[in-house]
Amino acid sequence: MSIRESINIAIDESPITPHRIRMWALASAGIALTGYDFFIMSAALPLIQSYFGIFSSTFAGILAAAAFLGAVPGAIISGVISDRFGRRLVLLFDMALLSITSILCSIAWSPEILIFFRFLQGISVGAEYPICASLVAEIMPRKTRGKWLTGAISFQAIGMTLAAVICSLILLVNPSELSWRMMVLSCKFPALVLFLLRTSLRESPRWLARKGRIKDAKANLEWLIGTKELPPSKITEEAPQKSHFFELFRPEFRMRTLLTTIPWLFVDIALYGIGLFTPLILVNLLVPSVIHTGGYLAADFRSDIMTAFADLFLIIGFILNILLVECRGRIQLQILGFIGMAVGTGLIAILGMKAGDMALIIGFSLFNLMVNLGPNATTFLLPVEVFPTRLRATGHGFAAACGKIGATLSALFLPMAYHLYGLQTTMAMIGIFCLIGAMITVIARVETRGLPLE
Repeated sequence: MSIRESINIAIDESPITPHRIRMWALASAGIALTGYDFFIMSAALPLIQSYFGIFSSTFAGILAAAAFLGAVPGAIISGVISDRFGRRLVLLFDMALLSITSILCSIAWSPEILIFFRFLQGISVGAEYPICASLVAEIMPRKTRGKWLTGAISFQAIGMTLAAVICSLILLVNPSELSWRMMVLSCKFPALVLFLLRTSLRESPRWLARKGRIKDAKANLEWLIGTKELPPSKITEEAPQKSHFFELFRPEFRMRTLLTTIPWLFVDIALYGIGLFTPLILVNLLVPSVIHTGGYLAADFRSDIMTAFADLFLIIGFILNILLVECRGRIQLQILGFIGMAVGTGLIAILGMKAGDMALIIGFSLFNLMVNLGPNATTFLLPVEVFPTRLRATGHGFAAACGKIGATLSALFLPMAYHLYGLQTTMAMIGIFCLIGAMITVIARVETRGLPLE
């Protein structure tokens, strides 16, 4: 057994320590800010449209898609950089960038400038996914790794729900179109605090060992698990192992890449297509006269309250995943979740407005429950388990980028699809995408429950 393997076993088999929980919390808090940042725009969008006097679906789609589009290179680049230079560096950089771009967005003086600043902000948000997932996977024990990873991505739901609540409070205190500036600025303060807290983070022992930095790996391992004892190993240090992005498409990794990318693409088409535009859909459906009467403030407040209620089921879905992911496995929950999402969107498509407000809320709530019970959690989890340490962040970054491509397409085309084909047809289309995601999962399935990391 090599020293690297000995370090990996020590991490896999040792109990949870306060330092592990601290590392997990500081990494996961960034995921909360990604959810907060992405979904803050869903509440601010009607006010931004009213402020600039632009009510076209094209503008809404481009503004919503800007951050998603920025997240694509952000996820890919950060994954590659992290596998080469370490997890800690990127975890600090993306919080600094998020804080700066929040200020820039809040002072945007034109729609075009706001779109550009949102693109820059998206780079920082996209960078968070592969780094958080890789670090959490590499410091947590094998038997409970899935629960801790689901716990990390569940911070996204906390951020989303908090965004809806904060936006409602901002509108209560300052019922003005200008409130959108305070909404987008509100992300600055937690990002700055998290940056300062993350300066105390240690580098991943697994990554250090892969890079041949055994002395540093042992020191960080001792700090992480609280003991110097390691399983017996040879006194040989391995040469650093290099990684290359295009390894993801070699025969040995091809099916793993398929499993981690295409389902994430489809889940983000559905998740961000519905989640991002839920308030806007409710504004236009539940109070259709607002476009003509200018009553956006009252309608936006009402839709934020209803969205906050539906978003509570995102948290419930994550709780169920944490309870089931180690006993039912990743693949089973992903398939079940995709099917449940299709049922939720199908309910909205079939009933539409015929059954009133309650039918819409039930449909949105069921969708939110099943997306986090299944693919929103498992697509975040699988890439860091199916790829080896030297490719872990690179593989996760590419998978996350594919997801954000789906989110970009959804943000650009869902508003147009809604206006061209109506709510019911659009929801039916999203349901079909969910069923395709389930089929791809069946075809390319790789169950990683209980297996050690490579």
